[in-house]
Amino acid sequence: MSLALHKLLLCCQQFENDKATERKKEVDKFKHLIQMPETREQLDRNSESRRSKQLNWDTVFRFLQKYIQKETECLQAANPKVSATTQANRQKKMQEISNIMKYFIRTANKRGPHLKCQELLKHIMDILQNKFSCAAYGADYNSILLKDVLSVRKYWCEITQQQWSDLISLYFKMYLRPSRDTNRVLVARIVHTLVKGCCLQSEGLTSKLFEFFAKAMQSARQEQAFAVIEHIISALNIFLNTCVMNCRIRVCKLGEDIFPTLLYLWTQKHLQDSLKEEIIEFFTLQLQAHHPKGTKSLEKGAFAADWLNWQNLLYNLYEAIVSEVSHIRSRGKYSAGVRHVAIKENLVNLAADICHQLFGHDSRMFVSSISNMDAPQSPSHLGSSSKRKFIELGWEVIRDGLQKSEKDFDMIPWLQIITVLVAKYPSSLPNCELVPTLTILHQILSQQRCGERIPYVLRCLHEIAVCQRLKSALNTAQKLDLQNLWAKIWAITLRSTTSHQSEAESFQLLEAILEGNLTVPDIDFWKIFSGSMCKPTNSAVKCLSQALVRWTLPEQTGIVENYPMSLSNRPLNLREAIMRWLLSYQAEVNAEENIEIPSIVCRDFPNRILSQILVVLTLKDCTSGMDFFRLPSLESIPAEGSPIEDCKGSTLFSETESLFLQTTFDEIPTYSSTKVWIQGKDPVTSKISAKQALREKLEEYLLALVECLHSAMKLPPECQVRCADLIIGVLQCYCDIGVISEDYACASTLFQKAKSFMLNIGEYISTIGNELNDEMKLISLKTLVNVCTKCLHSHTKHWPRKSSSVLFLQIFPARFLNDLVQVCRQLVTRTGKSRDSCEATNDFQDGFMKIEGHGSGDLFDDSEDTILEGGDYCENSDSLVGTGAKNVLSEDNLTKHDFLLLDILQFLCCCTAAGQMHILSFRPSEIRRKLLSLIQDHNISKSSHLHMYLILLKELPSEEGILASSDFATLLNPLLDLCSAYRCDQEVCSVILTHILPLLSAHGLDSYEMAEIRGKLLQAIAAFWHLSKEGKCNAQVRTALVRCMKALIEKDPHSKWTVLSIRGEEIPVSETYTDFLTDGHHQVRMLTAMSISSLFQETQLQDSSVKFKALPVKLQQKAFENVYMKVQSGMRCQNCTSPDELQDEECNRRATLLLVISLVMCCSPICEKQALFAICQSLKENKLDPSLVKKILESTSKCLSYRSLESFMISHIDYLIHEWLALNDPDYKLPTFPYILLNCSTLEEFYRSYYKVLVPHLMVTGNMEEVKSIAAHIRRCWKDLLADCLPKIMVNVLPYFAYQEKNGSDNALAQQRENASKVFDMLKEDDCLGKQQIDHLSLNNLPEIVVEVLSTLFDLPNQDEANDELVKLVGAMDPAPNPPYFPSYVVKATLEYIGSCHKEKYKSLVAVLSKNPDSIQKILHAICKKAADSTSGYEKHRILMMYRLFVNLLLKEIMDGLGGLWAFVLRDVIYNLIHLINSRPSHMDDVSIRSFSLCCDLLNVTCQTAVEHCGDALENHLHVIVGTLTPLVQEQPEICQQALSLLKYLVISNRDNEKLYHAIRRLDPFPDLPEFRELRLTQEKIKYSKKRFTLLEEINHFLSVSSCDSLPLTRLVGLNDLKKQLELHKEESKILLKECQDCR
Repeated sequence: MSLALHKLLLCCQQFENDKATERKKEVDKFKHLIQMPETREQLDRNSESRRSKQLNWDTVFRFLQKYIQKETECLQAANPKVSATTQANRQKKMQEISNIMKYFIRTANKRGPHLKCQELLKHIMDILQNKFSCAAYGADYNSILLKDVLSVRKYWCEITQQQWSDLISLYFKMYLRPSRDTNRVLVARIVHTLVKGCCLQSEGLTSKLFEFFAKAMQSARQEQAFAVIEHIISALNIFLNTCVMNCRIRVCKLGEDIFPTLLYLWTQKHLQDSLKEEIIEFFTLQLQAHHPKGTKSLEKGAFAADWLNWQNLLYNLYEAIVSEVSHIRSRGKYSAGVRHVAIKENLVNLAADICHQLFGHDSRMFVSSISNMDAPQSPSHLGSSSKRKFIELGWEVIRDGLQKSEKDFDMIPWLQIITVLVAKYPSSLPNCELVPTLTILHQILSQQRCGERIPYVLRCLHEIAVCQRLKSALNTAQKLDLQNLWAKIWAITLRSTTSHQSEAESFQLLEAILEGNLTVPDIDFWKIFSGSMCKPTNSAVKCLSQALVRWTLPEQTGIVENYPMSLSNRPLNLREAIMRWLLSYQAEVNAEENIEIPSIVCRDFPNRILSQILVVLTLKDCTSGMDFFRLPSLESIPAEGSPIEDCKGSTLFSETESLFLQTTFDEIPTYSSTKVWIQGKDPVTSKISAKQALREKLEEYLLALVECLHSAMKLPPECQVRCADLIIGVLQCYCDIGVISEDYACASTLFQKAKSFMLNIGEYISTIGNELNDEMKLISLKTLVNVCTKCLHSHTKHWPRKSSSVLFLQIFPARFLNDLVQVCRQLVTRTGKSRDSCEATNDFQDGFMKIEGHGSGDLFDDSEDTILEGGDYCENSDSLVGTGAKNVLSEDNLTKHDFLLLDILQFLCCCTAAGQMHILSFRPSEIRRKLLSLIQDHNISKSSHLHMYLILLKELPSEEGILASSDFATLLNPLLDLCSAYRCDQEVCSVILTHILPLLSAHGLDSYEMAEIRGKLLQAIAAFWHLSKEGKCNAQVRTALVRCMKALIEKDPHSKWTVLSIRGEEIPVSETYTDFLTDGHHQVRMLTAMSISSLFQETQLQDSSVKFKALPVKLQQKAFENVYMKVQSGMRCQNCTSPDELQDEECNRRATLLLVISLVMCCSPICEKQALFAICQSLKENKLDPSLVKKILESTSKCLSYRSLESFMISHIDYLIHEWLALNDPDYKLPTFPYILLNCSTLEEFYRSYYKVLVPHLMVTGNMEEVKSIAAHIRRCWKDLLADCLPKIMVNVLPYFAYQEKNGSDNALAQQRENASKVFDMLKEDDCLGKQQIDHLSLNNLPEIVVEVLSTLFDLPNQDEANDELVKLVGAMDPAPNPPYFPSYVVKATLEYIGSCHKEKYKSLVAVLSKNPDSIQKILHAICKKAADSTSGYEKHRILMMYRLFVNLLLKEIMDGLGGLWAFVLRDVIYNLIHLINSRPSHMDDVSIRSFSLCCDLLNVTCQTAVEHCGDALENHLHVIVGTLTPLVQEQPEICQQALSLLKYLVISNRDNEKLYHAIRRLDPFPDLPEFRELRLTQEKIKYSKKRFTLLEEINHFLSVSSCDSLPLTRLVGLNDLKKQLELHKEESKILLKECQDCR
């Protein structure tokens, strides 16, 4: 121990001396000692080592605590009755004592937090919880907590949930029960900080916070200090924004309770603007919670604890807003000087939300006054006996206000509100208000007075123009009036484009008018883009682009101003004029003049729009060219159900609002198991051609632009980049439309000019690299890099053709990127030079161990050795006192050099990602390795270094290429250390997980070489999952973790390697993922639920499409069992401390349950029936709201293509009843079945409608009493019910009898046969139906019985008696039908058994049916009707299997005549099959291909049978059959051979068949394609077997075929053949024409 520390130790040991003078002397010495640099450095080293037993800051802190305790005891023991002087001395002593502690803590933590958080917090709590010490030192200790604990990020992250709870309990008590000396402003600041900490770092304190704010706001009206109210309301907003997703009902109730108080404060007191901002935020949040996305009714997703009271509050808020707007207007009117008259955006949005809710109601309302809401009465009683006032509102009121006002102060606020209202809620502007509102706005616009109003009027008109596009029910008179008004507005707006004040808004309005086809652009419009009235701007270029899309460009506009005549003395072409205008082309330039830099290179334009317009102007057809270029990029397509975005890119509606509507199922994510996304194919460019003269002109103008820039005196480097980008964009557009090749583009003069620009830029970067201390150079380089990044993104992320980045990347010289890498190195070295006091000294590599191992370095371990210390957390972290500790990722931590470093990194990552698959002047792999070398020795505690690593983590993995395993390893080396260091920082953890996502989806991750890489990623995910299970991750982190796990499941759906190792236990990610269905936060549960389809199907890329393929049946069944078990366990609401909390939890968890099960039904046909039964069961067990269940099932049935919910339920009712009764539970009887889902309001209605389903199931279970109960309910004889249901009862009996005869030794079905025998014996009893009546009913209902038996058919490919033909037609993914079901051999045996049971002993069932021909017709009709009614592809295929089985039985006996129906059967089967073939879906999935194959096979068998046994039966149908099969050979590769073989059989094999010969002769020619060559020659040989046809015979031959809708292709081929004949016999056609004329 050093001498200095030894002295300090001796000094500290004297702190407990009984003599006050000695203690004072030692304290003075103590102050001197800790000021010595040597002492501080030694204490720092000892504290940081943690393993040293020498004196450190913590030890000194313990001594100091004892001193405080000793002095406090002495003060407490002193006589309270003393003189004022003595009392003052005591106060001074108390101040000195607390100052010593404050000084010591700040000295110890000045160079980084060296004191342990737990001990520091415990001491502060001990002082503040003691009444005497709190009174003595409370003010200073409050300051210590706020400035020295809560403002230090390390401490912020180390505070446990219990400590957060204790702190808020303590300070809530201080705030609600203040002592006389309490500094309420300081306490409110601490409360604000603690609430923020609780919301960001902890969970489980929600109820305590709700209780506090409810009490705190009761006294808000009496609070004199507005600063106190501001801190509390700000804390309230932080809390509500955090918990609203999870606690909507409680948030609404609290809001309704304190709404009047805040309205009172807003209207009755003169508040500061910052406090008003907080109140407006509160009101906005309440409107979002009560009316998500503007919903107006409870039925559509709105909510209020007391609806009438809430409506009254909305009217009062509307009045308050009107008053506030009036107040702002009046301030503007009477203020001196210039004052901006617009109101703030948040108030405008709030006003728009309120107007949307209230407009459409009565325009005059009487409501309770705000001033009468003072009493703390129940909200339901508000206004019952108070004064009521009159409020006017509605569109008429707004119009009157605008019409009467002439001042900007009066107009602009309401113009702002109308603009937002119409933009956010287009439906809020009724059709009847369009004309009146537009008329008023036109009047204001036409006044053209100087002032600020014009831009606001134009914005308002823009939104109305967009809104009108959505209006479809306008009558003729309205359309005419609107057309006239828009024409007038168009003319005025054209003149406004020349005004600098309103130029942007004018062009935006013109663009909206053009897009909505509201008027026709005139010549004056085109002249804007061909003269000097305005320069090219973003808005002008966008407007021009829209005009080129919608309208044909006129070639001439008459006189084009300011441009000389061309050399050929012709007027300047409009296209050329526009090109000149865009490129600021000047024909003659004086070299002595200071050349102005063209505006086109001085600003950033939307992605490639300039180059596209320039190229389109050189094309023959501008419109088709714009259509080609305006294809949406794949990245720009919004996700399904994503919020609407406004023009600024911010969402109009929040994620929270979407969640609320998903919870009430008013916004349901649609899903389909057959969903296929087809990538946008390159459109045909054969019709797009360029005009050579215009191409040359464009090249001339671009070269002139280059020369102009070369001549400029001071040309900013970013202008050169923009010019190069423009040139490359033009060349790339020409390549895209096929005008030039990429090789030609690279060899062009323009390309070389662009390349020279980039060489100049490279030289500029090499010279500026050593001048980064110059702020101007720093800003210049940052601007340059940002422009380069934007240009590169315009070629990659915002353009559907990924290869379009090649040309742009090829102009970058290798030196350019290498110099940028060198700049990065300099900047990293610069930011790495931190002060010694801020360096992180902990070696995390030594302290971190694998998760599978054990020890203090485990990522799960909370020991302080692995928690980040030092770094950026030095004394400057006090700068944000009162708002909590600053996040290490906050941009406030970054310098200008740091921002430049991150921008360069972003650009370089984009270059390496886009260039991986191409040959360029630089090597992307080399640049990538250089970038990765930057993180090898970086300091993860530095904010800039952390940002740098996160950028590399997110940007380096690309969609186009594969990262080498070595690069992957280097990239992931710091990951585990990073996770360990920041595991307690919730915000950082969330960002880390978000940036890991691209890695989890990277190409090649599942390869063998990546095993170690996968291990590290899984290790990190496992750590976070374990921390979340221990409650150490907040909802934000868990949400990010859910997304990561979903990405892993999608990457490895079969769980081959996505296995987490937790403390030696191996758990598949697919199992841990479902644990989040029981999470405590609603957003986490719902996000998990909406991604549940990943457990049932995998995503596959095939050619240009993305397909969903079902996972194996066992995996799906296991997944469903796991999901249902987890979601049911999540229904148990635990730890609910209040009825309101229970109500929230029940509502949220029910939504999760229903959403999960509904999505399982949509994405898994295998589990569809189980999932539906689970909903029925949950409706009873979990006491779900039937209306909510019906709402979700209606959307599910719609998703599955059912006509209605009722038809969906009916399709599964047999399964549902079977499973319901199979539970053998007294609570699960028929009366308890949720028949309300079948739209049955009463039990009697249910029985009457569905007794034919219920009775057979009851008979199978032997429950005759329940059958009699049904009969009694519907007032019918129970025997009549049995007679009606006999066909369905027999289908549960006959298969077991039939299979017993065939397989008497099979014991597997012994129990079922025994049960079937019991059922049949029961029916045969005399007191039941009796044997005679059964026989009579069976004979009469034989067709129905046969149909029911056929309906039980269900084959699987792995069954014992399945043959090759059957295996081809059945699929492993085919879902089981409703019970009972049997394989085909059992069904055949049953049909044979039925035939053998006939009293006349016919040889087969078909023979029995042939005796009554109507029976065969009924069976065929019934099967075809089933197929037509079915919406499921699997069920339709099963019905086709039934059809195939029965038709094959008929065909085997067709030679016997089928009772005279043989011709009908053949015709019916042929045309049914043709109808099915022609009704094929556009996209063929597995089941539809099998159905298709079945139809072709059956058609083949039918045709062969007809040819062999029925002679001329096919003659009349051959043309239709051939016409149907011919397209299949070309369209469907899966079954082309089947179709081709049948065609060859019919035409080639039967060419000598006398009956088919003439039919073949009359066929249209086959297509002239290789696959039809033999067929075409055979048909021609037969057709011209006697002689060649004359032209007249050819025409008659073509017309002899009767028309048929199913023959478009063959008829087209015949027509083309006839056309050739007409061309060959022109003289003969003239003769025929003359003969026709003579006949007339």
